[in-house]
Amino acid sequence: MTERMTVGNHVLHNARRFPGKTALIDPDARITYADLNSRANRVANALSNKGVGHGDKIAILSQSCIDWIVIYVGIVKLGAVAVPLNYRLNGADISTTIEDSNSRLLFVSKVLEDGFGADLPPIEKVVIDRLDAFIDGAAVTEPQAKVVADDVNVILYTGGTTGRAKGVMLTHANLFWNSIDEIIDTGMHEGDNTLLATPLHHSAALNCWLLPHLYLGATATLLPKFTPEAMLQTIERERVTNAFTPPSMARDIFTHPTATKTDLSTFRRWYIGGGILPRQDRDTIHNLIPGVRIYYQYGLTEAGPIATVLKEEDYEKAPNSIGRAFINFEIRIQDSDGKSLAAGEVGEIALRGPTIMKGYYNRPDATADVLAADGWLKTGDLGSMDQNGFVSFHDRSKDMIKTGGINVYSQEVEQVLSKHPAIREVGIIGLPSKEWDEEVTAIVVVHDGAEVIAQDIISFGRERLSGFQTPKRVIFLPYEEMPINYSGKILKKDLRKTILDRLAQENTK
Repeated sequence: MTERMTVGNHVLHNARRFPGKTALIDPDARITYADLNSRANRVANALSNKGVGHGDKIAILSQSCIDWIVIYVGIVKLGAVAVPLNYRLNGADISTTIEDSNSRLLFVSKVLEDGFGADLPPIEKVVIDRLDAFIDGAAVTEPQAKVVADDVNVILYTGGTTGRAKGVMLTHANLFWNSIDEIIDTGMHEGDNTLLATPLHHSAALNCWLLPHLYLGATATLLPKFTPEAMLQTIERERVTNAFTPPSMARDIFTHPTATKTDLSTFRRWYIGGGILPRQDRDTIHNLIPGVRIYYQYGLTEAGPIATVLKEEDYEKAPNSIGRAFINFEIRIQDSDGKSLAAGEVGEIALRGPTIMKGYYNRPDATADVLAADGWLKTGDLGSMDQNGFVSFHDRSKDMIKTGGINVYSQEVEQVLSKHPAIREVGIIGLPSKEWDEEVTAIVVVHDGAEVIAQDIISFGRERLSGFQTPKRVIFLPYEEMPINYSGKILKKDLRKTILDRLAQENTK
């Protein structure tokens, strides 16, 4: 029965029960479940004809498109392992990732092959734009491969924001249970049409929204390049029911001048995560789309990825939290020795459940550092849990600021300052200080047309924060200079370097 948990089986099952139903839509085409299954079979059989087999690693380098998903499904139907690549990295980093994963073949779009050129390693390549030529003559029948739930389905490389990127191995079973969690706890159903506005190489788009829909037999609409206008137009044109965005993208959407002129009546669930969503942003979303339900979620790739959800009906119970554990998840707050802490105490967030990764590819030491023998995953995130199971996220441990011998959790400060009506984005970092060791510093992007001075923001913080938490300095940045990655997270390491470089240049003048 474990074969029923595999992604290939889900596509086959829905090809039989919904053969003529639209499975995927992109700006250039749409494909039914029957055609998705047969085309993926041809990819699998073409790979098999080249000697690709169970456990072989196959890399994909492309923006989101229907054939990206066709290739992915074909790879995993064969029992091989997909290695999605972040096309926003430089050529050297992409080459390193391909070599680290031991991929034996690369599917690559023509534009990226031309763009990266000689930086790509000398392995066999298949140009995605010419996929028909690759599968020409390949059988349409189901591949002769034994694929079970514990087989590795995908290796997703972490963003590298904490050092060298690591390949997270997720099995078919991990992905199946992640889908089940999302389906049950957020009310997904086969009538959905979800919009994938973030890249498929990211765990949120692939694991949390594409795969549950392939399991249900729902529809997924792909947006290869996000702009707020394109997303709004796509929701209206394709009658989209739900989507995921980080808070920064959400703000781009609801502040866009066409937002109030667009028919968003079919859009019923807005998934948001990867940053702070203040109450005023939630209110703006609800005013724009009456009746929409916001699901605020937290997770990390190693967890499959989603671990907690703050549901619409729970918001007032714990408005500053990241919600409670998903139905098949356990969460505890622990000290440095792995001992559970009492309600309200701050410690490391630890996770356990059937979605937790198998480990890091070829990194047993790194795996042992974060994954205990009893299945608990150390996240490196600091948080606390109340008596009702709601988890509050305090900070990444590496982003915690030590000022005057006291710990300051940057996200707690960001949570407060984000409520200032003039602030669009805010990142809190510690800058070197002779007096304080580190000086709490707010890096702020203001809304277009807003006027505010540093002292206004400091005073706003002082009224709502302890003295040691209140920023001692405010630095303004244009939105385009704030280092925000594709999943909406402010890259604190990059931000700190940007500000230090800027201050150094000012001191030399």
